[in-house]
Amino acid sequence: MMRKTTDSRCAEESARTDFVGMLRGVGLLLAGCAAAVLLFSVAGCSATGADESSVASTAEVLEENASEKGAEYASFEEVAAAFDASALNLEYSKRDMDASFDESSATKIALSGDSASVSGSDAMVEGSTVTISTAGTYIVSGNLTDGSITVATSENDKVQIVLNGVKIACSSGPAIDVQSADKCFITLAEGTQNSLSDGSAYASEDANACIYATCDLTINGSGSLDVSGNYRHGVFSKDDLVVYGGTIRVSAVEDGLNGKDSVKIGAGDISITAGADGVKSSKSTNPEKGFVYVSDGSLSIDAEDDGIQAKTYLCIAGGSIEIDAADDALHSDLEGALNGGSTMVRSGDDAFHCETKLEVNDGSFVAETCSEGYEAEQVIINGGDTDIYALDDALNASAADLSDDSESSDSDATASASSGELGANAAQPDGSIDAPDASEQQNAASQGASQQDGATPPELPSDDGTQGGRAGEAPSDLGQVPDAQGGMERGGKAPDGQGGAPGASDSNCLIQINGGTVVLDSQGDGVDSNGNVEVTGGTLLVNGPSSDGDGAFDYDGTATISGGTVIMAGSTGMAQSFTSGTQAFALVQVSGSAGSVIEASDADGNVIATLTATKAFGCVLVSGAGVSDGDTTMVSVDGAATTATASTTGTSGIAMGGGAGGPGGMGGGPATGNRPEGQGGLA
Repeated sequence: MMRKTTDSRCAEESARTDFVGMLRGVGLLLAGCAAAVLLFSVAGCSATGADESSVASTAEVLEENASEKGAEYASFEEVAAAFDASALNLEYSKRDMDASFDESSATKIALSGDSASVSGSDAMVEGSTVTISTAGTYIVSGNLTDGSITVATSENDKVQIVLNGVKIACSSGPAIDVQSADKCFITLAEGTQNSLSDGSAYASEDANACIYATCDLTINGSGSLDVSGNYRHGVFSKDDLVVYGGTIRVSAVEDGLNGKDSVKIGAGDISITAGADGVKSSKSTNPEKGFVYVSDGSLSIDAEDDGIQAKTYLCIAGGSIEIDAADDALHSDLEGALNGGSTMVRSGDDAFHCETKLEVNDGSFVAETCSEGYEAEQVIINGGDTDIYALDDALNASAADLSDDSESSDSDATASASSGELGANAAQPDGSIDAPDASEQQNAASQGASQQDGATPPELPSDDGTQGGRAGEAPSDLGQVPDAQGGMERGGKAPDGQGGAPGASDSNCLIQINGGTVVLDSQGDGVDSNGNVEVTGGTLLVNGPSSDGDGAFDYDGTATISGGTVIMAGSTGMAQSFTSGTQAFALVQVSGSAGSVIEASDADGNVIATLTATKAFGCVLVSGAGVSDGDTTMVSVDGAATTATASTTGTSGIAMGGGAGGPGGMGGGPATGNRPEGQGGLA
């Protein structure tokens, strides 16, 4: 999500937020486990250049003491209260990363049609089933037409199975069935091609995947492996699942990779086609389990449900990820983090959904199409490059749902998702996304609201109740000021003075932008918080909706700005500005159409930001460093400039509101000045 060291950003990210404050007392039950937690202080979401022996020793201590840490909880709300990302084991053991083996001392297993032969000890053949009974290394080669490799050792034994040019098909169960062991390593020998497949029905209901393990499972090496999960899952571990190397292709009726306690991907070239989730971890009763962590490698997922789903935590710290998902591309029932790597998604629902908190610290994230982009109770953006195209809201802060009946079931026998009619932009059977054309997108976004007509948006009312004055003039003083949210009262005040839907407001909801570059294009709201918005830094560029039923900026509490660069273009019907800030801002009535170049400048003609419009707009909200209260701000559209007075309050200096600062007037020509590096919008 690569790096093998620790990264303090995940430690900082792990601090619980206010919305679970009332439940925090429950988390104190874990105090007895604090000593074990202090052993590793995983800063998480980390990566390159570490001393591998140090990383390995820490992880191995964690493995050996696993039974001493991690309490089980009766409800997911209790798990949420106790959750701390810094307590998670996000590291790889030395044996996870080391795919070497001693051929001279290993037991050799040669597969041949419907039988096999063993050279060495601790493995036996019965018909077409090879059973491994003792710890050690086993090198397997050849073809098995209808049989399996079964591991049944002591629960303290570690077993390494080296696939050295293997083809195994099993019509009635897993191709590799690890029934008991402490940990099993499946190593893909260098330069080899290997394939495993199961049947569509099992003789026993105990197992559920082509590669099935009741213990920790690691796949490593540099060879290739094809896995066909025709019964349910491709690869399943009831404990921790690690992938650290190889070229792996998985197709599965349900989940591609499923580690109930956790999934960690640190290396490899992995492609997954899944009838349910691509990668999943579902443990719901332990706050130190149920997570997915991607630190490096290449991961391509085509999923009929979620691309990657985690119960407690989903962290992308590195690697290259591409996801086509009919539901959420990335989903966590608690927290999530983007701390590195390159991620590109197409989803039928959210691009990255977390119930409680989503923190973006680094890396590149592109949502080519989605219903909503980032969604969580708290969306915190500290860095990285975000580019989202959304058919609904691009950034959305809404109240968390921590009920135990969420979609991420903790059951091993979770049935595959029932079929049904997918949304217009859901993944199709061939893995593509059927996105509606531009006219369908506008119709869906407006939901009956009027559309703006090209470069001529509806004019705001003048002070005498008639529609605005002469062409080219900014509106005169309206005799009213923006409401408490920095927006205009529209046909009467919304309930409780809020700008959002009645009953949707929640003071725990927050969108906070502290750094990075965020480029949004939405058919619904661009930035939508059911609580508050805070902008302290970074660059925020928004192409909001053309329909008057949504806005580029929407919130129900307060919206403050103390730094950063902002330019938001959208419709006028639901327009909102900031409520206050130490950095001045201006909401200006200017209009344009798709392809128009919007440029905001300060009083000296220095360009604050530039944005190329992707659709019609009727107003622009701007703010930038160096703009002070009372300064003149200029917004030009294709060279035609409008001036406005910037303000640090939501009741004056807003051109379209005509507040105490007075309306803006037309400038004499295009703004001048040099465009800052990295300030460009979508072309």
